[in-house]
Amino acid sequence: MAATASSPMPGRTIDADAAIRLIRPGMTVFVQGSIGQPLSLMRALADAGAALRDVHFVSPLTPGVNGFPIGPEAEGCRFTSFFDYRELRRSFRAGGIAFVPSHYSDIADRIAGAGVDVALIQLSPPDAAGLCGTGLCADFVPDILDRCGLVIAEINAAMPAIANGPKVPLDRPDHVVAADYPLPAFEPPAPDPTAERIARNAAALVRDGDCIQFGVGRIPQQVVRALGDRNDLGLHGGLVTPVVRPLIESGAINGRRKTIDRAMHVTGAAIGDQCFYDWIAGHAAWAFRPVSHTHDIAVLGSLDGLVAINSAIEVDLFGQANAETAGGRQVSGSGGLVDFVRGARRSHGGRALICLPSTSPDGQRSSIVPRLSGPTTLCRTDMHYVVTEHGVADLSHGSVEARARALIDIAAPQFRDALQAEERAMR
Repeated sequence: MAATASSPMPGRTIDADAAIRLIRPGMTVFVQGSIGQPLSLMRALADAGAALRDVHFVSPLTPGVNGFPIGPEAEGCRFTSFFDYRELRRSFRAGGIAFVPSHYSDIADRIAGAGVDVALIQLSPPDAAGLCGTGLCADFVPDILDRCGLVIAEINAAMPAIANGPKVPLDRPDHVVAADYPLPAFEPPAPDPTAERIARNAAALVRDGDCIQFGVGRIPQQVVRALGDRNDLGLHGGLVTPVVRPLIESGAINGRRKTIDRAMHVTGAAIGDQCFYDWIAGHAAWAFRPVSHTHDIAVLGSLDGLVAINSAIEVDLFGQANAETAGGRQVSGSGGLVDFVRGARRSHGGRALICLPSTSPDGQRSSIVPRLSGPTTLCRTDMHYVVTEHGVADLSHGSVEARARALIDIAAPQFRDALQAEERAMR
């Protein structure tokens, strides 16, 4: 008989508080992120308080999805993150956050290279064969599990098993913690008129039979919504949201023309609401894969017609993009942006789209700028198409001067004269 969620492995099942007591000073602890963050173990971490000392936590947390519950009483604890954002700084009030800029494809090796003593992960309940699954979050666990020391798995009865996803034998974790709580739910961003105009311009660059990847920001999701009249699209990405469901149900996304993973909708993780999670679990065409597959540039390059649909905060007249800082503050990280842009550029017939509004939300600042105000997330040799509500700039082959002119043409009209003056001064 398969073990149940309430008693996954008699004799090796412990409660969450006992699991956290296994963490000793000086240890490095990996914590799974995204929808797979083990929340019962997170609550136990928060309750441990001063009992936690000099622990180094490392986690690929997702902005807008994950916080981290360590307070100032956890003396000497440190946290390494590959994104830096307001919610994380709020939840880790003790300080000690180390933000490490990294391509998403490199994070698993960086984590394993830190020498992980304890891994805190979440799995779906075991099947009759004793196999658990990574469920809706396959991104990092398969790539680092065998490079960790002590593995503590929260087995959440609410995490659905995905037929075409990584499996973990029930006897692989050293300890299991039984849990049964609803997965976090996230509302998709509401469309707005500017996003809709950007989406129309970007959608014109997507052809029947293309394979799409999209970021989970407001504008990339709006671009996906605008693709309902396409045929035979494929899907391959790191994180998906409910905006894909109408396109899959209508047949606009079916994967029939994909050059690999044909007829499969490939992702590393999913976020949405319970209805979306249930729908994915009952849909045999979903394939959940680790980052070593979803973000690998060779895999991406083998997908003909890969269109990477992503966003940035600002683009300068050199054709460089900053997708990480705003107003002088780090608000995100590069994530998988560079991986997908470079993969799309390598793909036969591929295209990389950077979509952004032409101004700040208050209309006071141009998003097309003479020089970036923050780090260069995408260098000018990586850039392909830049899309605003005013049009599309193709930066793939133009000279420095031609690139600048193309970008000025899609800037907000009230800023174009100043940008032209700046461009002339930079010659």
